[in-house]
Amino acid sequence: MARYVNIMTTEKDYVERLEKIIDRQDDLLSQQDALNEYLFKQNNHLEEDIQKHKDMVKDMNKTITQQKSDEDKLKKELEEQIETQKKLHNDYGEVIKQLTDNLENEKEKNEKLIKAQSELQAEIEKLKKTPSSQTEKQPDKSGNTYYGNLAQKSPKKCPKCGTESNKGDLFCQSCGTKL
Repeated sequence: MARYVNIMTTEKDYVERLEKIIDRQDDLLSQQDALNEYLFKQNNHLEEDIQKHKDMVKDMNKTITQQKSDEDKLKKELEEQIETQKKLHNDYGEVIKQLTDNLENEKEKNEKLIKAQSELQAEIEKLKKTPSSQTEKQPDKSGNTYYGNLAQKSPKKCPKCGTESNKGDLFCQSCGTKL
C-alpha cells in the first residue's frame, strides 16, 4: 500500500501538475488569441495606412506628371515668345537701318539742293546787278542761256502750289519747285 500511496501522491501530483500545465497553456492560448486579435487589428490598420500611402503616391505622381506637362508647355511658350522677340528685334533693326539710310540720303539731297539754290541765288544777284543790255543772252555755269533781265520779269505763280513768287526767283519760296 505504501507503494500505492506513493504512486497516488505521485499521480495526484502529476495530475495537479498536468492541470497546472493545461491551465497555463489555456492562459497562454487566451493571451495568444488576444495577441493575435491585437495583431490582426494592427495589420488591418497598417494595410489601411499602406493603401492610403499608395493612393497618396499615385496622387503625387499624377500631380508631378501634370506639373511636368505644365512646365513643358510654359517652356515651349517661353521659347516661342523669345523667338518672336528675336524676330521683332531683327525687324526693328532693319526698319531703323532703313530709316537711317533714308535720312542720310535725304540729307545728301538737301545739301545738294541747298548748294544749287545758293549758286542760283548768287547767279540771280549777279544778274540783278548787271545792266539790262548785258542780260540779253547770259549763259550760266551749266551752259544754259537766259534771255532778258530776270530782275525785270513780272512775278510768276508756282505751278505746284500756286504761290506768287518774287521777281527773279527761280524756285518757289514755299515748296521749292523750279519756276
